[in-house]
Amino acid sequence: MLAGEDPLRRTLFALVLASVAACTVGPDYRRPDLAVSPTWSRPASADLSQSAGATDTATGEPSQATTTPEPQRDLAQWWKRFADSTLTSLVERAVKSNVDVEVAEARVRQAVASRRIASSQLWPSLDASAATSAGTGADNSTLLASAGYLLDLFGGVRRSVEAADADIQASIEERHAVLLALVGEVASTYIELRGSQSAIATLRQNLATQQETWDLTKARRSVGLASDLDVERARAQAAGTSAALSPLESIREQSVHRLGVLLGGQPAALTGELRAQAAIPSAPSQILVGVPADLLRRRPDLRRAERELAAATARVGAATADLYPRFTLTGSVGLASASLDDLLKSGSRLTTLSPSIVWPVFAGGAIRGAIRVRDAQQEEALARYEATLLAALEDVENAFVRHTREQLRRRDLEEAVDANREAAELARRLYSNGLVGFLDVLVAERSLVESESRLVDSQTAVSTTLVAIYVALGGGWEEAEEVRLQ
Repeated sequence: MLAGEDPLRRTLFALVLASVAACTVGPDYRRPDLAVSPTWSRPASADLSQSAGATDTATGEPSQATTTPEPQRDLAQWWKRFADSTLTSLVERAVKSNVDVEVAEARVRQAVASRRIASSQLWPSLDASAATSAGTGADNSTLLASAGYLLDLFGGVRRSVEAADADIQASIEERHAVLLALVGEVASTYIELRGSQSAIATLRQNLATQQETWDLTKARRSVGLASDLDVERARAQAAGTSAALSPLESIREQSVHRLGVLLGGQPAALTGELRAQAAIPSAPSQILVGVPADLLRRRPDLRRAERELAAATARVGAATADLYPRFTLTGSVGLASASLDDLLKSGSRLTTLSPSIVWPVFAGGAIRGAIRVRDAQQEEALARYEATLLAALEDVENAFVRHTREQLRRRDLEEAVDANREAAELARRLYSNGLVGFLDVLVAERSLVESESRLVDSQTAVSTTLVAIYVALGGGWEEAEEVRLQ
């Protein structure tokens, strides 16, 4: 108990000064300077550009109309570059109602709450109590307010708060990653839906032609110009083409169901809206891809890994602080009296101040063991950050390769379809005039069906591989987040 206020004030002032001058032990975080190539390792296709400008797909020369936009702006709303209003609508509805995004947002709120718990130790704790007792002698009454304050002289609490701040940022980047994956999956699934619809329409057109050939063969058999073998071959080919419709129809229905769930609804919620056939969204003619260094500030998984490294570094400091003494100041102010009537009189005032020090002089190596654990976790986080970068670079390079090769494949298939279409028409005309055998017709029609089916697949793949490029580059989550907040 202190007789006057001056010693209390002096003690408090000295402790506050010590707290202000406190150091923070442990390593200070510095963002690693990871080395990346200034350019992508291989030239992209004609519609991919690493510079601020784009390339004209017809001439291969820089396009004057697209030299000003930056890659970041080009990537921000990449799904709109497919010029498909339905796709844009689906993406915007998905980011507002998807359940996975809600889960990610709940995790952000958890991280924020955890930060509040960590930072609470930076503030004094305050308790209040009142009691009265009566016995055979005099009454005894007390009214007491007590406070405790942990002086964070070596920064253990501050390092914990620093780690919690980084955890919040990492959880936000996780939400960004969920948004990016969601937008990519909506776009890919929608493109696959339109691709299956186009493939079904193509097969049905070929089936109608093959049924006409079957009818022609039966008519020729009736006049002795064709054999039963020719008729059965024609029937078998038409049946085979018809059988190929079922898997495509299954893909179509599953795509609709997947989109329904991605938009936070029942699987069949979009059946009516997406029933009508529409064209496969075509890839834009110019794409700005930026440079590899852009990934470090754009891809959410890289940004999350960097924040996790920051959190792991701060936790090394929090563990190191346990090596040093912990100072706690406990004080109380209250009233005490032998009777309730005298409780509020000036003579009943009570003030105490009790500084305490706890120093783990011997803890069996537990503290240093905990520090080594945190050091290893920091090393793990750094390695994971580097591995995430390498995986991101690989994603982009592979996406470039797939898109470039698929464009070449589509070009060759377009030529093959033109040739097979002319060959099929010629074979049917010559067969009608009795100038070629029926086997020539069958081969020509089968080749046409196969090449047209492959062409639809390639047209779909060109667009989906472009989606993969946008996702690999980390574009779109910023705009998606703005749409969700609207």
